[in-house]
Amino acid sequence: MISSFRFHQFLQTRVPWRIARLYYVVLARLGRLLRRLRYRQPPGTGWGKGWRVLVFRQVPAGNELHVFAPVSGLEFDFELLRRQVRGEVRPEHAHRDGVRTADMAWAGHHIYVVNDEIGAQRIPMDRLIPGEFRGGVLDVGLTLIDVRDPTGAGGRR
Repeated sequence: MISSFRFHQFLQTRVPWRIARLYYVVLARLGRLLRRLRYRQPPGTGWGKGWRVLVFRQVPAGNELHVFAPVSGLEFDFELLRRQVRGEVRPEHAHRDGVRTADMAWAGHHIYVVNDEIGAQRIPMDRLIPGEFRGGVLDVGLTLIDVRDPTGAGGRR
């Protein structure tokens, strides 16, 4: 019986490592280039400090999910998030009609996006870079597609 051809196994066993490494480097650079073309890149100084609207694409449904979250540069502002979780009132923000929304939550050393339809979805404490920031558990995947100013300025549609 003839087994299926496995390209990665072929690279590891039959091709000199310098050439195989070059293949993976080119593949990674191509992936980053495509991500830069598809998603808006963060400004040089980050997304600013304060409350922002994180726009996620929900997989497999393909819907947009908006989350009002505290941001500091390219990361979450954990001091602001901690105060909000402990009961401090967050600023008022009205989402557009027809947009699915979720809330931020924090339990122990994990942060979550919570929505009635999808439940609590864990998200990482990584940098907020569209296309690279991903979260969710089991059958729900969340990919960050944009970070917007809550006043409506900035971002693309």
